[in-house]
Amino acid sequence: MGQLGNKLKQARLDQGLSLEQLNERTKIQKHHLEGIEAGDYSAIPGAFYVRAFIKRYAQAVGLDGEALLREHRGELPEEEPEASPAGHLTRRPEKKQRSTGPVSESMPKVLVALFIVFILLVIWYFYLLSTSGNDLQQEEEEGGDVEYESPAEPQTEEQPEATEEEEAPAEEPEEQAEPQQPEAQLELEGVSGETASYTFSGPAERELEFTADGESWLSVKGEGGSELLSLARVFEAGETEAVDVSDETEVFMRVGDYMMLTIELNGEAVPYEQERKPQNIIIRFDDAE
Repeated sequence: MGQLGNKLKQARLDQGLSLEQLNERTKIQKHHLEGIEAGDYSAIPGAFYVRAFIKRYAQAVGLDGEALLREHRGELPEEEPEASPAGHLTRRPEKKQRSTGPVSESMPKVLVALFIVFILLVIWYFYLLSTSGNDLQQEEEEGGDVEYESPAEPQTEEQPEATEEEEAPAEEPEEQAEPQQPEAQLELEGVSGETASYTFSGPAERELEFTADGESWLSVKGEGGSELLSLARVFEAGETEAVDVSDETEVFMRVGDYMMLTIELNGEAVPYEQERKPQNIIIRFDDAE
C-alpha cells in the first residue's frame, strides 16, 4: 500500500465513512476505491481517470486533491497517449517535421507580398465598379431628351371560334411519386471479447446522441482515431450530447458504464449486446444513397 492510499484511507476512517458510504458520496465504484487505497490502479482505465478519481476521493474526505497528486506523483501511473484499437482503426501517417532553411524563412515575406497584391486588386475592382456606374448614369442623363414614340397599336383580327376539341381542357399530368428515403437498418455483425460490431444502412446524414442517467465515461473516435468528443469525456446524470457522423465511414465507442448511458443513432437506440464494464461498440456505415 502506498503513502497516498494510506492518507486517503486514514482520512476516510477519521470521518467514520465506510467504502459503501464513500461510493454513494463520490459515485466511484467500490472496487476502484479499494484499488486507490491499496495503490493498485490496474482496474482503472487510464492515468487520466486515476487522477480524476483520486481528486474526487480527496475532496469527499476533506483533503486537497491537487496537493496530494503533486506530493505523490511518483506513485501514479504515467500518462501515455491512447493507442488506436488494433484491427478496427487505421493510423494516420505522422506529419513530417517542417524543415528550416531559406525557403521557410522567406515564407512570411511572400505571404505579406501576396496580401498587399490582394488588397490592391480589391481596390482596383471597386474603382472599376464606381467608374462604370458613373458612365451608365451619364448615358442615361444624355439620353433623356430623346422623344419617346409609343408603339403603334396592333390591329386586332377576328379570331376563329374554337372547336370542341380546342375547348376541352388539357389533361393534367399525373403527380410523380416522391422518391422514398432509404430505410435505416442496424445489423449486428458479431461480438468478440469486449467489442460488439454493427453495420448501419440508411441515410447519409447520421447523428449519434448520448443521454446519461448517471455517471459514465465515454470515448468516441472516427476513422483514423480522430476524437469526435472531447478527450476522456465524463457524462453526469441528465447530460445529453449529439455528434454528427455523416462524414465518417466507421465509429469506435468505448463505454465505461453501459447501464448509465443510452446511445441513439438517428433516433433509434443502439443495443448493448454485453453486460460488461467497460465495453466497445463499433458501427460501420454502408450508405444507401
